[in-house]
Amino acid sequence: MKKILATLIALAMVLSLAACDGQKEPESTEKPIEEETEVVTTYVERTDWDETVKTAINDFMDMYGHASENYSEDSYVVFDFDNTCSIFDIEEQLAVYQLQVMAFAFTPDEIGEILFTELGDHDEDRTDLGYGNGSYADWVDDITAAYTYLYETYGPFTPTGLSEEEQATIQADPQWAEFATKMRAMYDLVYDAESASVAYPWVLYWFTGMTQQEVYNLAYASHSYYGSVETSTVTWTSPAEIASKVGVVEYTWNSGIAVSKNIVELWAALQANGIDVWVCSASAMEPVRAAIDVFGLHDYCTGVLAMTRTLDDNGKYTNSYDYKTGYAWFATEGGWEEATENPTGAQTQGVGKVTAISNAIAPFYNGAGPLAGFMDSTGDFNFCTEFASLKLVTCFNRASRKVTDGGGVIAEVAVYQRDTLGYTLATANANGDTLYVLQGREENGLRGFRSSDATMIYGATEEKLFKNEDNTTQLQYMIDNAMSTEEIINTFAIKTAADAADNVLGIKYGFLSEYAGYHNIVD
Repeated sequence: MKKILATLIALAMVLSLAACDGQKEPESTEKPIEEETEVVTTYVERTDWDETVKTAINDFMDMYGHASENYSEDSYVVFDFDNTCSIFDIEEQLAVYQLQVMAFAFTPDEIGEILFTELGDHDEDRTDLGYGNGSYADWVDDITAAYTYLYETYGPFTPTGLSEEEQATIQADPQWAEFATKMRAMYDLVYDAESASVAYPWVLYWFTGMTQQEVYNLAYASHSYYGSVETSTVTWTSPAEIASKVGVVEYTWNSGIAVSKNIVELWAALQANGIDVWVCSASAMEPVRAAIDVFGLHDYCTGVLAMTRTLDDNGKYTNSYDYKTGYAWFATEGGWEEATENPTGAQTQGVGKVTAISNAIAPFYNGAGPLAGFMDSTGDFNFCTEFASLKLVTCFNRASRKVTDGGGVIAEVAVYQRDTLGYTLATANANGDTLYVLQGREENGLRGFRSSDATMIYGATEEKLFKNEDNTTQLQYMIDNAMSTEEIINTFAIKTAADAADNVLGIKYGFLSEYAGYHNIVD
């Protein structure tokens, strides 16, 4: 993966062949001049980094880049993608886009089976799922009825989707609002009623019947469109005049995504310093690869791990998750190449990211763990705390993460390490700790970073550091009890009820039922 040694060897061979060509020259009495290739360090320079983050990243380049005595050929870092590399969620935006253009490859006869995937007995007697009335079966009945009407009236639909003129026509029909609103709202319903391990694959089964290239093309179009619009809030409502089992449903979403120029600069600097860049995302593989291409990251990317689905004998996706042959993809000069060994063996979310990195990335680096992690939420908490190899973790601040979310706790740790422990990268690492830093962002307009650890949430006029006072209470407890980073992470990761006997705050906190522990994975 690193080309420096190979280049020097090739140069030596060329010089040797040239010296042997023709008659032997008289031996010189002068000592030959040895040319040395200067290895330089590349830094991030943009002014819209938080200063603490910028300093930590550039210290990381100094301490672990290819000009450092600490440098190893097995150096790599791992980024989450949604709300880390990107501002807002590319998969959720793609789900909206897919509904808007009606890009589907299944028939009305197939949609029921697809939407019931992993929902057990469909909870026919359960009517308290939220987002309206009714059971899963009621939701699927409403969606199927609307999809059948649309398919018979405007279809058949294809993975390419409808033209702009056709989109305008179908979206003027109340049945489209019935279908699109309930289809998208059901994703949130499944997430809240079940878990991320059910919901994250569930929305990807909307690609059933498509090829990998068709999904990539659809995602590329979505990213290209929504990357160019300013942030806005949109609400869909299912029509009251349409008789249904669930009733009227509303779904509100943020329009727009972005990958800031800071991320492009960072990836370029990491690569220039001999450190490989990997992505491990809970979005589907093709949307992540498409986003890397759309937003100018491809040249600096080594590879991607992401959610994978099973392909049938015709190379089309089915509604099942692929644990056995869900491989990494490598960014190549000509595009992308799928690995043929070391499957992830897990969903790439939560603790599954740790498993996936260990199974599918570490073997290419002699078993070494990542040197740095980049995150925003609970889904990234495990991989950004468990590897003892981690020197630096950057948390991208959504200012919406509570004490019941990994992103909220890590945001507090970053402030605590900076203001109370006085950590720099050097002092944190010397103490055996990962340094945690917090980067703020701008959610308005075309979106970007702020030179602050706080975030300007869409529609706000003042930046925000934490979600609410519970974060401040938790941070103050860390300060009052002079907690170590290890104590904080191990204590506040575990789900703890407000009235639990071992609760130290008197408020509900934590987000994991089980946690292996800070720095438990040692190379």
